[in-house]
Amino acid sequence: MASVTTTDGISTTLGQYSGITASTIESLLQADTSYTARTKAQTQITTIKSQQTAWGDVKSRLANFLTDIQALESDDAFKTKVATTSDSSIATISGTSDADEGTHSLVVNQLATNTKVVGSQVSTDKDTALGISGTLTLKSSDSTSTDSTSVDISISDTDSLDDVVDKINAQTKTSGVKASLVDNHLVLAEKDAGAKTLAVSADGDSVLSSLGISSDKTTTTTGQAAKFELDGVSVERNTNSVSDAIDGVTINLAKVSSDNVTLSLTNDTSKAVSAVKTLVSQYNSLMTLISDDLDVGDPSSSDNTQGTLVGDSELTRLQSQLSSLMTSASTNGTTLNASKLGITITDNDGTVGFDEDTFKKQLASDPDTVKNFFYQSTKSVTGTTTSESGYAATLGTLANSYLSDTSANKGVIAVKLAGYTSTISNLNDQIDKFTSALEAKKDHYVDIYTRLDTAMMKAETQLSYVTSLTSSSSNSSNS
Repeated sequence: MASVTTTDGISTTLGQYSGITASTIESLLQADTSYTARTKAQTQITTIKSQQTAWGDVKSRLANFLTDIQALESDDAFKTKVATTSDSSIATISGTSDADEGTHSLVVNQLATNTKVVGSQVSTDKDTALGISGTLTLKSSDSTSTDSTSVDISISDTDSLDDVVDKINAQTKTSGVKASLVDNHLVLAEKDAGAKTLAVSADGDSVLSSLGISSDKTTTTTGQAAKFELDGVSVERNTNSVSDAIDGVTINLAKVSSDNVTLSLTNDTSKAVSAVKTLVSQYNSLMTLISDDLDVGDPSSSDNTQGTLVGDSELTRLQSQLSSLMTSASTNGTTLNASKLGITITDNDGTVGFDEDTFKKQLASDPDTVKNFFYQSTKSVTGTTTSESGYAATLGTLANSYLSDTSANKGVIAVKLAGYTSTISNLNDQIDKFTSALEAKKDHYVDIYTRLDTAMMKAETQLSYVTSLTSSSSNSSNS
């Protein structure tokens, strides 16, 4: 008898005699405890995966919150300077976070220049061997002191002009002299500006002449120091980028001018305002997500919908701690707190608002105090941070306790997610066992009822045979 198999592996001919079909077997399997247990485990996995995804969303939003917290631990957020100049073609100004605000007047009398020696044009191609050997000596001295530096450059007969330039520049750190080629003219320049003397000599005239260096064909320009008047004080420096006249301030001289240039530095409050505004916005976004996840809905409703993580103690604790710290009255040793900086709760839902005007007033009056409220650190003599405190540091510590995921320190979320993964794995193992048990029972049922069908088919065949024999015998008797 031909057999056509269904998708679940049961013959479509099953039950032709017994009436026990694939549907009957499926009903028997669904009533089995293994089927119920497997369904329960599958439902658990669906629920756990939803919780796993929800915690992943919390992790992502909390990580963004931590990034915004860390922005408030940087000096740049509070002490970045806005630099202005009345004439940038003459001079500009810039300042570090430690620079004081201020306005300065400047007159540029003389720009700093570098001492330079320019040789005559060399006829030999720059990458062709010069065919000379010897020692080239560069001696640099400062006319304002007795300091001098002398460096010897060894030249072989296979060296080209390019090779000589490379050898000179390899010693620049020691000699303070930089070499270059301009239209096959060897140019030697003092790296640092100022009134320096550069003497070029060799152990043979052929070395100098081959390089275009000779007393009658060489042009020497002696450098000079920059001279300027800053706030009425005459200053002289061997550079046009002066960073040691005012603490934390760099003044770049560009052009000599008798005109007075006004340079100023003011604190850029926009970065701090933006950083706090972003932090508050991210906090509200995070807390909305947490509230939705913990929402109990309406328990009295028959179709009540709850949050994915309702009743989760770790998330409830995070919600409580964040709310407490965000509007804390802690001062971190200053005269400020969150409220005085315009960070306050604005409604019954716990939404935090930010009053920019309040914050700007405090920042304008005392940026150091505002910075110290958000973050202070103590460093060892080696520069290693030994302690941290402040509004941002406290929030950061809380966020890190949930986000940390290293081999030595697993935070709350890492442990939580690992627990979900482990539970899902265990449930899948159970599902595999239940499925195997159900497959075995299905095979058993199919075997039993197939045998029954076969037996009933045989019985029917035998009955038909007996009936035909009886019928034949009766017909013979009657005839």
